[in-house]
Amino acid sequence: MPIVTTRSVVLQTHPYSDTSKILRLLTLDHGPQSVMAKGAMRPRSRLSGVLEPFADGSATFYLKPDRDLHTLSDFELGTERQALGRDLGRYAAASVLCELVLRLAPAEKDPVLFDVLTQGLDALLAADLEHVSGTAIAAIWMLVNVLGFAPDLSGCTRCGDPIETRGGRLDVREGVLVCEDCLPGGTSLPASEIHVLRRLTSGHIVVNDLSSRQLTLLVDFIRHHAAEGKMLRSLDFLLGEELR
Repeated sequence: MPIVTTRSVVLQTHPYSDTSKILRLLTLDHGPQSVMAKGAMRPRSRLSGVLEPFADGSATFYLKPDRDLHTLSDFELGTERQALGRDLGRYAAASVLCELVLRLAPAEKDPVLFDVLTQGLDALLAADLEHVSGTAIAAIWMLVNVLGFAPDLSGCTRCGDPIETRGGRLDVREGVLVCEDCLPGGTSLPASEIHVLRRLTSGHIVVNDLSSRQLTLLVDFIRHHAAEGKMLRSLDFLLGEELR
């Protein structure tokens, strides 16, 4: 029963009893892990108020290779990020990031995924109020990309047109762009919005020209490719909050 210490992000917490918590972590060295934090909810516990969603620190736990739940020994807090919970837009976006990792992260360690998650959370924490929406959408697209669900936005997949000056459509089901000539009718994105979409999926924060349609496209894409049509509570909350 080796004791391991690894940098970790708290993705989710559940009360286990009046005094204990179960935590879902993304660890840098061991991928996703579930741990029991015994006594963490006692007022005098050194972990009281520390083990909250989005917190980042050094977790020490007893790793049992044949079990799904391990026992947390210690957690040295690095970044607490409680301020994300004081703004609904930031909280909703951070929750989407963590829920996607919970559902889709590979079982083995993935340092790139860990970095993209922590960078996204930090970007949300630091963003000015007018930048929160653009930061949120860019961070979620980057996470979708590193999880292996990136759309192909290089141009029309049917005729090869780069779609630089005219409109087109993101085929959410196929995850590709199609120009107006190859797929006429229906709602089309103007070239300016396709350019914005390309910037967002590359991780750039877009402040101006960020329409509600960009968020709707992101939500529809995640529902089809990542959530397989299932409802993600955090995603629905984000959509409702941003379109309010």
